[in-house]
Amino acid sequence: MAEVKNAAYSALAAHYEYLIADCDYEKWSQYVCDKVAENAPNHRGADIACGSGFFTRSLKKRGYDVFGYDISGEMLGEARRLSAESGLSIEFVQGDIKSFKSLKKLGFVTAINDGFNYVEPENLLKAFKAVSRNLVKGGMFLFDVSSEYKLRNVIGNNLFSVDDDDVTYIWFKLENDKVIMDITVFERNDDVYIRKDERHEQYIHSLPDIKSALISAGFEIKEISGSLDGELNEKSERLYFLGVKKNNGKNI
Repeated sequence: MAEVKNAAYSALAAHYEYLIADCDYEKWSQYVCDKVAENAPNHRGADIACGSGFFTRSLKKRGYDVFGYDISGEMLGEARRLSAESGLSIEFVQGDIKSFKSLKKLGFVTAINDGFNYVEPENLLKAFKAVSRNLVKGGMFLFDVSSEYKLRNVIGNNLFSVDDDDVTYIWFKLENDKVIMDITVFERNDDVYIRKDERHEQYIHSLPDIKSALISAGFEIKEISGSLDGELNEKSERLYFLGVKKNNGKNI
């Protein structure tokens, strides 16, 4: 295997929304927007770990004053391009969610599709505190993670690949204390394929550890579910969390 030098989403960014087309993002975004409508105390918010901005765009279309925040410059470039193509004016800010900061206090923060799986376990509380500091009292925090069951039993030590006319990628995953994904993208340019390599590292967060970190960061946990329909069991592959800030954050 060639040495992997590039950060996560440096190669995948341009193809991301095409490659996840089977995830039913429309249904997922409806769920996110409905939860925000039901629980956020105001219309100002941030979509952190926003990637190419699909959910940011969905929230903007629903009338929310929302900005996107992500560590990947390449993904933010796609987010800006796709937003402009949709006729939407959205601010996108580059930064690490462990040090997330907003210029104004927010009524809600969302982090959809594995954003916190990229946070090291020892930094999970720090990341949750950063979110809490930027919310008004009663502000809503909605996020999800790939579950411990999924990363250990479904993803770990498996090989995934996609072969398409315009892009081919090989996704090789190994499990240790974290799941390491070495991704090779073969991107078509006329009759030539250009190889690009990148590495993803996702961390396993247990349900008790997430709950403990949320409570320590000043959140009241309102909902935990294992699907958009609310079912939760030991084989749930994704965990959804809805928390509400219950203090003023002065001692966080």
